[in-house]
Amino acid sequence: MKRQYCIAAILTAVAALMTGSAVTDNTPRALIFNANHVDEVYRVLLKRDTLLLESIIDVIKQKGIQDGNVWITAGSVQECTYHYVTSTALRAANEYKTVKGAFEILNGGGMIAAAEPHIHITLSSRDKSAFGGHLEKGCRVLYLAEVTIVKYAGPQLARRNNADGISLLQPR
Repeated sequence: MKRQYCIAAILTAVAALMTGSAVTDNTPRALIFNANHVDEVYRVLLKRDTLLLESIIDVIKQKGIQDGNVWITAGSVQECTYHYVTSTALRAANEYKTVKGAFEILNGGGMIAAAEPHIHITLSSRDKSAFGGHLEKGCRVLYLAEVTIVKYAGPQLARRNNADGISLLQPR
């Protein structure tokens, strides 16, 4: 009996966290969207001097992907522009940075909503620790990049700015 009570208490606490009912300002902290299923999976090899984000966007357009995921699983870049947040204020402040040299892609990924990818990337080099942020256009492949793009079927998502200018996922 005690075990059932503990499991029920845990499930109730998780549900409260997911719906935001445990939050004092009554703002949900997690939004769960309707289920999707994988429709198609594309594995993409990008060769030297290819533009990373621009190529991913091309595949998204060619394959008519409105909703999905992107994973950059391996590769290297010779130049990359990214941005990252620099403030904890309600309205985000971003700094843009371009790096040039030999950098390994440790990982990258993000979601596609309304045919627009939102991808973050982590890079490293011999003389720097890991760094990165939101992938921007102009990131050029050094030797190769291996990318997986998943197309979902089902309810679609879009991004809309909230009152603070933060682009958030919303049902389409």
